[in-house]
Amino acid sequence: MRKFILLTFIAGLVAWFALTDSADGGRRGGGFAGGRAGGIGGAGGARPNVGGGAVNPYGGASRVGAASSRPVVGPGGGSGTAGRGGGTITTKGGATIDYKGAAAGGTTGGGIQGGKYVGGIQVTGPGGRDVTKVGHGGAAVGPGGNVVAGKGGTTVGSGPQGSIGTRYQGGVAIGPHGAVGGKTQVGGVAGPGGVRVGGAHAGVASGPYGAVATRSTAVVGRGTYYRPATAIRTQGVYVRQSVAHYPCFRPAWYRQYPGAWYAAGWTAASVWSACTWNACSAYWGYPSAEPIYYNYGDNITYQDNSVYIDGAKVATAEEFTDQAGKLTDVGFDAKVTKEEDWMPLGVFAMVQGDEKTSNHIFQLAINKKGILRGNYYDAVMDDTAPVYGSVDPKTQRAAWTVGGRKLPIYESGIANLTERETTMLVHYGNGRSQQFSFVRVEEPDAKGDDGKAGG
Repeated sequence: MRKFILLTFIAGLVAWFALTDSADGGRRGGGFAGGRAGGIGGAGGARPNVGGGAVNPYGGASRVGAASSRPVVGPGGGSGTAGRGGGTITTKGGATIDYKGAAAGGTTGGGIQGGKYVGGIQVTGPGGRDVTKVGHGGAAVGPGGNVVAGKGGTTVGSGPQGSIGTRYQGGVAIGPHGAVGGKTQVGGVAGPGGVRVGGAHAGVASGPYGAVATRSTAVVGRGTYYRPATAIRTQGVYVRQSVAHYPCFRPAWYRQYPGAWYAAGWTAASVWSACTWNACSAYWGYPSAEPIYYNYGDNITYQDNSVYIDGAKVATAEEFTDQAGKLTDVGFDAKVTKEEDWMPLGVFAMVQGDEKTSNHIFQLAINKKGILRGNYYDAVMDDTAPVYGSVDPKTQRAAWTVGGRKLPIYESGIANLTERETTMLVHYGNGRSQQFSFVRVEEPDAKGDDGKAGG
C-alpha cells in the first residue's frame, strides 16, 4: 500500500511537472524541457541495462524500469529534452528500493538556460520499517551569467512503534554583486501514544520504546572541555529519568536477544549491581591500590593535538588513541567464557554535551584478568551488540569497543566506573576524540520478572 501511495504521489508530481513545463513553454515562446532521467540501480558499480534485470552491488536482484526522453522545440525558438524513469531494487538483505523521477531542461528563445526535476525513493526493510523521500528542484542561468536555483522535499518514515517526518526548502541566487542563500528545515517524530517532537533546524528520530534522538545543544566536536562536577550530577538525574522505561537488560529482553552477553548464573539484579572501588580492586587483585581517576576536561585535557595529564604532556592525540586501541585488542583476543567468574560494573548511559536524555546504554562487567565484557544497547534502533575491552592494571585505564569493530573506542578509568556520574572519551580515529558524560543507571522496577538474567 505504501509503495502504491509513493508511486501515485510521484506520478502526480511528474504530471504536474510536465504540465507546468508545457505552460511555461507557451508563455515564454520556447520553455524549458530537457535533461534526462535514469535509474539509480547502477549506483556503486552495477550497470543494469534500462528495462532489463541486473544484480546490484549488494548481491540482490534489480528490476530497472524503462527510461525515456523526448526532444522539445518551442514556438519561440527554445529547445531541449525531457525524460523520466524508475524501477525497483531488491537488496541481498531483503530490503526493497522503489524509485521514480523525471527531469527537463533546455534553452529558451531569449537565451535563458535552465531545468528542473522531480523524483522520489522509498526504502522498505525486511522488518517492515520504511523511509520515503520525495524532492524537487530547478535552476536557471540568464544570458548575463546570473544564476537562480532552489530545491525542496519531504522525508517520512515509519516503524512498528513510531514515525518520523522532515521537510526542507532552500535556494541560492548568484548575481553580479555576489551570492545569497537560505534554508529552512523542519522535523518531527511521533512515538508511542502519539507523542510528537520536532522543530525548525532539528533532526529527530524515534525508537520503538519512545526514545528520541535529536541534536539541540551545542557540543564540543573534538577533544576535552571542562564541566563542573555539579553540572554532571544534575545531568545524571535527568538522564536516569529518561532511560528508566527502557526494557534492556531485563529477563524478557535477554529472551528477545538470546545472543546478548551475560555471565552464567547471574540474576537480573546482578546485571545492574553497582561496584565500589574497594570491591573492584580487591576482586581484581589490587586491594591496596589507590584509585586513578580519568576526569576528562579536568586532570586529562587535549590541547594542540596533544594529551596532558595533570599538566604534563603524555602523548599526541593519535598516540593516546592507539594506546586505547591496544587495550581493546587485548580484550577482543582474550579467551574467556561466560561460565567463569565475572564482577558486574553496572549499567551506564552515555550522553553528549549538556543533553538530558540518552539512547546509548552500556552494560559492563570485568573478570579477574581485567577483561571487559558486556553489551551495548541502541534505544532508537532497538538493537544490541557485544562489548570487548580490557583494563591496564598499571594505569587503571579501561577501553572497549562494540561489535568487534576497531572504532569507535570508548574509554574511562576503571575507578570512574565505580562512580554515579563521570566523564568518558570516545575515539573516532585520525586523532579525533570527543568527551561525553557517563551516568550509572539504577535497576528499573523488577515487578513481574522471573529474576534470571539469561531467561
